[in-house]
Amino acid sequence: MDSRLLPRGLKTAIDLIQRDFARPWTVPQLASASGVARRTLQTQFRRFIGASPLQFLRETRLAEARRQFVRAESTTSVTSTAIACGFTHLGRFPAWYRERYGESPSATLARTRSEVAAGRSVPPSVSFELARPSLAVLPFDVSGLAPSHVRGLQDELAAALYRCRGFTVVAPSHARYHLRGNVRGDASGRMRITVMLLDASTGRFLFADRWDGAVDDIFGFEDGVARRMVSALRAPVRDAEIDRAGRRDPAQLTAWELTMRALRSLVSAEPPAAGTTLEWLERAMSLAPRDPLPMSLAAWCHSVRASHHQTRHPDQERQAARRLADRASLFCSGDPTAETMLAAAYTLAHDLDAASVHAARALSGEPASAWAWGRSGWIQLYRGDATGAIDRFRIALALAPRDPLRYQWSMGIASAHFEAACYQPAIRWSRRTLLEQPKAITIHRLLAPACALAGARHAARQSLTDLTRHFPGLTIAEVTAALPLTHDHLSRRAEGLESVGMRAS
Repeated sequence: MDSRLLPRGLKTAIDLIQRDFARPWTVPQLASASGVARRTLQTQFRRFIGASPLQFLRETRLAEARRQFVRAESTTSVTSTAIACGFTHLGRFPAWYRERYGESPSATLARTRSEVAAGRSVPPSVSFELARPSLAVLPFDVSGLAPSHVRGLQDELAAALYRCRGFTVVAPSHARYHLRGNVRGDASGRMRITVMLLDASTGRFLFADRWDGAVDDIFGFEDGVARRMVSALRAPVRDAEIDRAGRRDPAQLTAWELTMRALRSLVSAEPPAAGTTLEWLERAMSLAPRDPLPMSLAAWCHSVRASHHQTRHPDQERQAARRLADRASLFCSGDPTAETMLAAAYTLAHDLDAASVHAARALSGEPASAWAWGRSGWIQLYRGDATGAIDRFRIALALAPRDPLRYQWSMGIASAHFEAACYQPAIRWSRRTLLEQPKAITIHRLLAPACALAGARHAARQSLTDLTRHFPGLTIAEVTAALPLTHDHLSRRAEGLESVGMRAS
């Protein structure tokens, strides 16, 4: 695992802001409470989150204000809510809120009251409606010179699984998955912990890994191993659930299984057609209207359709993505997958500030999430930070080299090299993207102009032919409107595409 995964001081500062957002934090106070220097904290926020500490604090407060407005009681007012959320400049609050949500605070509050008057319920406290995968932690075998109190690792792991909210921890007889393990110790005080994940119904092994380390602080060791295990288990359990849902009769799917079926479609690079993927998600949302996961996936789906030329009305798709993302954000608390999907949706809907907040929450909840690191890389790229973007994409590739989304991280590295006007590496990484995922046709929006600007005219024309074969009539204006890239980046893409014959509009 890369040593740069979310520095401890940054994670502490994010946790402090999310737990006590109304406090009048200053950067020196946050730095002191996080145990790092002020300049270090500011650098870490900009490098890893793509925003300053105070920008992140303001976005967190705005999100909380929105939650309170949509759950408003009769005594709720704009002023009292703003103050409760930590806003001291009451004249600026409405402008910030309108810029973020496209309406005034009073308009949100009025709509909530009208819904209550009409007998429609407002969102309740956050709780997941979809039944997450059920998992049981079986007793670990302890042998060698391992101290007896290492047996507490089982309880620590079960508690970590419960806190992560990605699993349902149950008794072995009711669990879909069983986690088994053993602990071995030696005379030098080192431990080796091995874990195995099994499908309880078939006995099939789904995942195995091991950790080694010295036990100077047994409680810290247990906590660290438990956190690493939980992070490592997410991907194999998710893959098993996607596979399971894909083998079931579509007419008999539960809300969770519909969501997993849709997720399989979204990570496969297939165009998210309204009649399939979105239909599954709409059915899931009708069965579980307050769970953030299907909402956030639907938001991502709409934003992908807008940015990948799958619709004649991209602006309408982005608006649909924003509406769904805004609603999902009211319920999203503690689910790194949903937070990552919201970051993806907001990114492709051209709202990088909101995307940064959700990416930070995802990484705070799961620092070893390759999906969250990849999404953070795209945010940095769209902000014009090519070096920071490449760092994040490489972390994602290192964390999950066989993940179905790895082609997106290769595509991101190609785009970052283009941002830096390094066209040869942009070409290499674009071709790697196609090797990893031949269906990733949109990479030709980058490959064709990169080849043209590098002087490879024949390769540029061939790439353009491959692109227009799948997207007949595509224009430069449509390509440049699709993604929130920097002006210079888009100008050079347009120049390269125009030089090999793509129509301007």
